Amino acid sequence: MPRPPEDAAGPGAVERPLRRDALRNREVVLAAARRMFAVHGADCGFEDIAREAGVGVGTVYRRFPDRRTLIEAILEQRIADVDATATTALRLEDPWAAARHFVGAVARMQLEDRGLRELLHDTRFVSAGLALLRERLTPAADELARRLKDDGARPDLTAQDLMVLIRMLGSLPPDPVPETAGGSGSVGSGFERYLGLVLDALRRAPSSRP
Repeated sequence: MPRPPEDAAGPGAVERPLRRDALRNREVVLAAARRMFAVHGADCGFEDIAREAGVGVGTVYRRFPDRRTLIEAILEQRIADVDATATTALRLEDPWAAARHFVGAVARMQLEDRGLRELLHDTRFVSAGLALLRERLTPAADELARRLKDDGARPDLTAQDLMVLIRMLGSLPPDPVPETAGGSGSVGSGFERYLGLVLDALRRAPSSRP
């Protein structure tokens, strides 16, 4: 990784509230970093992020002195995305609609964001933000598993099952539509098909129904 310019904040710098222009620069850089990470992965260079943001690389380093700081800032936004998704899902009265919204939205976050997918699958990467993101998923998954079982899902369904299904769907290739399925090939149609198949598989087998 390139060394930060000499005017970048050093490890002993005192944190001060950002001025309005500095805060705006931080938001611009962070938005550009999210776009670049989503397309190119978590190893995207700071020079590329600066170019995407339309600022100098020194500005990137002043706001985010190292890659980990930048990743944690991106994950903080992703945690907010997960919280919003869980809140919306749990407000839905139909448990299957709620599960479809939650599992689908969180899986799409991984499917559409290469950087996030890489971090979630990298067992060597230790991050407070990543741990918190996984932690925020658990209560919603617990509640959804309970509701689904009350509405005819397999009696052995667990929150961990939902988490595994999210990871599986988040690892699909782009829009995998089998020809035999009559898929139109439009963006997202393959994902929606497999999301439906996965949720149908959670329903109790006919032989086990009362």
